[in-house]
Amino acid sequence: MNKHFCNLSILYAEDDDKIRENTNKILKLLYDDVYTCKDGKEALEAFHKYRPNIILTDYKMPLLDGYELTKQIREICEKTPIVIMSNYTDKEKLLKCIPLNLTSYLEKPVRYEDLLETLTLCKEASEKNNLIKFTINNILDYNFRTKKLFVEDTEVNLSKIETTILEYFINKKNQLISKDEIAALVKNEEYINDNTLKNIIYRLRKKVGKDLITNYRSFGYMLEVKT
Repeated sequence: MNKHFCNLSILYAEDDDKIRENTNKILKLLYDDVYTCKDGKEALEAFHKYRPNIILTDYKMPLLDGYELTKQIREICEKTPIVIMSNYTDKEKLLKCIPLNLTSYLEKPVRYEDLLETLTLCKEASEKNNLIKFTINNILDYNFRTKKLFVEDTEVNLSKIETTILEYFINKKNQLISKDEIAALVKNEEYINDNTLKNIIYRLRKKVGKDLITNYRSFGYMLEVKT
């Protein structure tokens, strides 16, 4: 079987060992990169580490259920395609997930045809929302899949922490982001105080253009993009 979605990555969370093993085999036939987790807490950590293009998660999981996992991911990425799987008896619980902008939900046991159709919807949503390649302006492009920034087709090297912040800015483009919000985002990657944060943003602004990231002195920053 050819990989249908080889240019995308997927995070898959399922606490049932047998279901997780069987579904993981299918996903690895479809994707180059599959990040498989056994509970919601592990899935959230994997999301922060890998920033996958698509999330496929069970509803009922230990430590963090599918709803709480989705809620926390939505605080960072508003448009990442997310699919929740559940038994038919959980349909009422899924109603509270509606405000979280799910791409779809799947009823367990999941049929292969339904899974493939839903993942195709996720791919289309990623492309429509510029979640694979995002054009920042007429000379700047960022590829979420490869984690690379290009200025007039020339690659610009970004550190891991610069990449994390730039992706967050893109996902919240034209929104004012506080310094505390940015510090919380990267607290697990590097010790952050006011001076180190200023230096990180200064380096990033030099790479993307100072006029693109506006500094609101007493509050935070905004990536200003024409949409």
